[in-house]
Amino acid sequence: MMMVETVLRPSAIHGIGVFLVDAVAKGTLLWKFDSRIDRVYSEEEIGSLPLLTQQFLRTYSTWHSGVDVWVLCGDNGRHFNHSDTPNSISDGIAFGADYAACDIAAESELTSDYNTICDHVRLNGQDY
Repeated sequence: MMMVETVLRPSAIHGIGVFLVDAVAKGTLLWKFDSRIDRVYSEEEIGSLPLLTQQFLRTYSTWHSGVDVWVLCGDNGRHFNHSDTPNSISDGIAFGADYAACDIAAESELTSDYNTICDHVRLNGQDY
C-alpha cells in the first residue's frame, strides 16, 4: 500500500510510472505490504486464470521464491519502474516495505531495483 500521495504518468523509463505529489525526505516510508489492498497469488492460482489475466499478473506482480508466491500491489505501487540507481530501497522481498533512499523532489518518478524486489528477475535475468 502506498504511504505517500502519488499519481500515474507516462514514464521516460518505461510505459507508466508512479510519481510523487510532494517531496519526501530520505528514510520516508513509501510503500508497505498490506493484505487489505495487496494481493498474494500462488503459481497454481495464476495458472488457473484466463491467459490475459495471467499475463497481467506476471507483468505487475513480483515473484518471491522463498514463499512461492506472486505479490500484486493493489494500488500505484505496481508502477515503480526499474533503475540501477533507484531512489527507493526495500527492506525485504514480498512482505516488507520500501523507503526513500535519498531526499526525493516532488514530481519525481519512484524507482526500485527489480533485482532486489523480485526473485523472478534476479533468477531469470529478465529485461526491465
